Amino acid sequence: MTTSEKTNLIKKNSLCWVGAIIVPLILHFGLSSTKFPWPLILPFLLFGLMFASNNLLSQAIGKPTDDASHK
Repeated sequence: MTTSEKTNLIKKNSLCWVGAIIVPLILHFGLSSTKFPWPLILPFLLFGLMFASNNLLSQAIGKPTDDASHK
Protein backbone atom coordinates (compact mmCIF):
# COMPACT_ATOMS: atom_id res chain seq x y z
CA MET A 1 0.00 0.00 0.00
CA THR A 2 1.38 3.37 -0.97
CA THR A 3 1.70 6.37 1.28
CA SER A 4 -1.01 8.25 -0.61
CA GLU A 5 -3.46 5.37 -0.14
CA LYS A 6 -2.71 5.32 3.60
CA THR A 7 -3.18 9.08 3.77
CA ASN A 8 -6.51 8.75 1.97
CA LEU A 9 -7.67 6.08 4.44
CA ILE A 10 -6.64 8.22 7.40
CA LYS A 11 -8.57 11.19 5.94
CA LYS A 12 -11.66 9.00 5.60
CA ASN A 13 -11.16 7.84 9.19
CA SER A 14 -11.02 11.45 10.34
CA LEU A 15 -14.30 12.14 8.52
CA CYS A 16 -15.88 9.18 10.33
CA TRP A 17 -14.85 10.65 13.68
CA VAL A 18 -16.07 14.12 12.74
CA GLY A 19 -19.39 12.54 11.75
CA ALA A 20 -19.53 10.75 15.09
CA ILE A 21 -19.12 14.09 16.83
CA ILE A 22 -21.54 16.06 14.62
CA VAL A 23 -24.43 13.55 14.55
CA PRO A 24 -25.21 13.85 18.30
CA LEU A 25 -25.16 17.65 18.09
CA ILE A 26 -27.57 17.68 15.15
CA LEU A 27 -29.88 15.22 16.87
CA HIS A 28 -29.76 17.12 20.15
CA PHE A 29 -30.79 20.42 18.60
CA GLY A 30 -33.14 18.88 16.05
CA LEU A 31 -35.03 16.62 18.44
CA SER A 32 -34.77 18.52 21.72
CA SER A 33 -38.32 19.89 21.49
CA THR A 34 -39.85 16.46 20.82
CA LYS A 35 -40.58 13.67 23.25
CA PHE A 36 -38.53 11.24 21.17
CA PRO A 37 -35.86 9.56 23.34
CA TRP A 38 -32.99 10.09 20.88
CA PRO A 39 -30.23 9.34 23.45
CA LEU A 40 -31.50 5.76 23.54
CA ILE A 41 -30.85 5.22 19.83
CA LEU A 42 -27.63 7.23 19.70
CA PRO A 43 -25.29 4.24 20.25
CA PHE A 44 -26.92 2.40 17.35
CA LEU A 45 -26.40 5.40 15.09
CA LEU A 46 -22.75 5.67 16.06
CA PHE A 47 -21.92 1.96 15.69
CA GLY A 48 -21.78 2.26 11.91
CA LEU A 49 -19.30 5.13 12.05
CA MET A 50 -17.15 3.37 14.63
CA PHE A 51 -17.07 0.11 12.66
CA ALA A 52 -16.18 2.01 9.49
CA SER A 53 -13.39 3.78 11.37
CA ASN A 54 -12.06 0.47 12.67
CA ASN A 55 -12.12 -1.01 9.17
CA LEU A 56 -10.30 1.99 7.67
CA LEU A 57 -7.60 1.89 10.34
CA SER A 58 -7.04 -1.84 9.91
CA GLN A 59 -6.64 -1.31 6.17
CA ALA A 60 -4.18 1.55 6.73
CA ILE A 61 -2.12 -0.49 9.17
CA GLY A 62 -1.98 -3.45 6.82
CA LYS A 63 -0.29 -6.76 7.55
CA PRO A 64 1.97 -6.87 10.63
CA THR A 65 5.66 -7.04 9.77
CA ASP A 66 6.77 -8.93 12.88
CA ASP A 67 4.49 -11.95 12.82
CA ALA A 68 5.51 -13.99 15.88
CA SER A 69 3.63 -17.11 14.74
CA HIS A 70 6.25 -17.95 12.08
CA LYS A 71 9.27 -18.65 14.32
